[in-house]
Amino acid sequence: MGSPAPTPPPDDLGLGRVVADEAGQRLLNKDGSFNVKRLGLGWQSVSLYGSLLTMSWLAFFAAMGLLYLLLNAVFGLIYFALGTGALGGEAQGMVARYADSFFFSVQTFGTVGFGHVYPLSVGANLVVTAETFVSLLGVALATGLLFARFSRPQSRILFSHQAVIAPFQGGWALMFRLVNGRRGQLLNARIEVVHSQFETLAGGQRMRRFTALDLERAQVTLLPLAWTVVHPITPLSPYWQATPEQLAETEAEIVVVFSANDEVVQQTIHARTSYKPRELRWHQRFADVYRRTRDGHLYVDVERLNDLEAVNAPAPSDTFQDG
Repeated sequence: MGSPAPTPPPDDLGLGRVVADEAGQRLLNKDGSFNVKRLGLGWQSVSLYGSLLTMSWLAFFAAMGLLYLLLNAVFGLIYFALGTGALGGEAQGMVARYADSFFFSVQTFGTVGFGHVYPLSVGANLVVTAETFVSLLGVALATGLLFARFSRPQSRILFSHQAVIAPFQGGWALMFRLVNGRRGQLLNARIEVVHSQFETLAGGQRMRRFTALDLERAQVTLLPLAWTVVHPITPLSPYWQATPEQLAETEAEIVVVFSANDEVVQQTIHARTSYKPRELRWHQRFADVYRRTRDGHLYVDVERLNDLEAVNAPAPSDTFQDG
């Protein structure tokens, strides 16, 4: 007796049954983020490095500036606590003396060394030595973080806001399109598209089903222009004889996962999005996005990525019935 055939992997892209069976909520947001959160991980889940890499540039520079001021305030307080004989050239008075201590720390931290205030005691020189070491580490860490932020691959894949049900090779097809929002080139682009919807089982229980959609082309070696992703609607497609009302009732969703190699950074980038029934446009097609310059060079007008136009053809339901 031969061994049983291996069970094919599920088509849920890893979302899992618990997430899939949640009703009234998108599986994937338009920006590719997930609606599921993880709680109870504890402080071990906090990654300062990861947070500094993924936060916005404004938040990053604000955090670096705050840390810089805090370190100088602490070292300034240490110089101040050493007493009036620790630093030479200090002003008189509590506030003025602390201000001189703070700005002496700033000059030491940045290795500026104007010389107006200078260390006199052994304790002050030891603090200067410690602060110089901390400043060297701080500059190295800040430089490394800046380099890591600039070198981290960041995709800007622009998906069309809507998907369409449009004529295709004598039949109909589900289509959406995308374009690279960066000036660099993408190679070996791959895409996975999964349709999900609730089905009513015996006993009235509802369960979400996933179906990987067959695409006209799921991979392209080069992506210099826009890519219209096409799923031909055949009798095996979940969209065969489907209506907008049926898709809305079953809470259908199209989950899209894109990946490609960025030629500039030589790393893989990823992008995700999804489409709900209200974001499907029936009996429409995408307008042409290709234009030519006066000297004949072809280019993509990205501003027309979401432009649609009406289709003068029989309704999809009539075509399905004729087929």
